[in-house]
Amino acid sequence: MWHAWRKLLVRKLLRVALWGTMAGGVALAVAWLPDALAELEWFRAREYRVVGTRLLEEKQVLAAASISPFISVFDDLTPIEQRLEQHPLIRHAKVTAELPATLVVTIEERAPVAFVASPVLVPVDRDGEVLPLDPVEHRLDLPVLRRAGGGGALSLSQLRILAREVDRLAADDPTFLALVSELAIDDRGDATAVVGGDLLLRFRPPLAHQRLREGLTVLEHFMLSRPNEKADVVDLRFDDQVVVGYAKQHSDQYAGLHAKASAQGGDR
Repeated sequence: MWHAWRKLLVRKLLRVALWGTMAGGVALAVAWLPDALAELEWFRAREYRVVGTRLLEEKQVLAAASISPFISVFDDLTPIEQRLEQHPLIRHAKVTAELPATLVVTIEERAPVAFVASPVLVPVDRDGEVLPLDPVEHRLDLPVLRRAGGGGALSLSQLRILAREVDRLAADDPTFLALVSELAIDDRGDATAVVGGDLLLRFRPPLAHQRLREGLTVLEHFMLSRPNEKADVVDLRFDDQVVVGYAKQHSDQYAGLHAKASAQGGDR
C-alpha cells in the first residue's frame, strides 16, 4: 500500500515538474521571440503612414521622427515618439506597428486658437504656446488676445486664461466664436469680447454655455422691445443678472465702459 502510494506521489511530482519546465520554456520563448524577430530582414520597417495631421505635411513629420532605416517593427518605438513631441506643432505622438513592415505615426497637433500681438500677430495654441505658422499661408482667421486697460503685454497666466477660454468656446459654440474678433482681460480677471465688430460682451472666465445663451437671449429681448435703440454692451459678470446697455466711450483696451440703460430683473 505504501509502495503504491509513493509511486503515485512520484508521478504527480514528475507531472508538476514537467508542466513547470514547459511553462518556463514558453515564458522564455515569449521573452526571447521579439528580439529574435527584430533581427529578421522581413520585419524591417519599410513603409510609414502618418495619421491625424492638418497643419504638418507627412514629410515634416517623418523628418522630425528621424526613423532609422534599420529599425524593426519589434523594436522599442518610444524614442521616436519622444523625438516627435519635441516638435513645436506636435502635442502628442504615438507610433504603432503593423506587421510585417509598417509603422503608423498618429499625431495630435497643437492647433492655433488665437493671435497675440508681440508686436506682430503670432498664433498660439490653447496653452498659450506660440506656434511657428504663417497666418497667410494657413489662412488663419482667429480672434486677437489683448490685455485690457493699456497695460502692455499679457502675462503668461492671462494669456493661458484667454487661450483656453477661446478653445473652450470653440468647442461649445463655434458659430458664436466665429463672430468674436478680439478678447481682452484686465488685472481683475474680467474679460471683454468684441462680437460682430461693435458689441462688447463682458464676463468672468470661464463663460458657461448656458450663461452665454442667457445673455444673448436678453440682448435679443432688449432689441425687440427697443427697436430704436442700439445696445452695445452685454455684461454677464453678475450672478443671476444680465446687464444690457451702452458704452459712452470705446477704446482698444475696453476701459471706461458706462451703462446708460440696462435690461435686468423684470426687463428680462
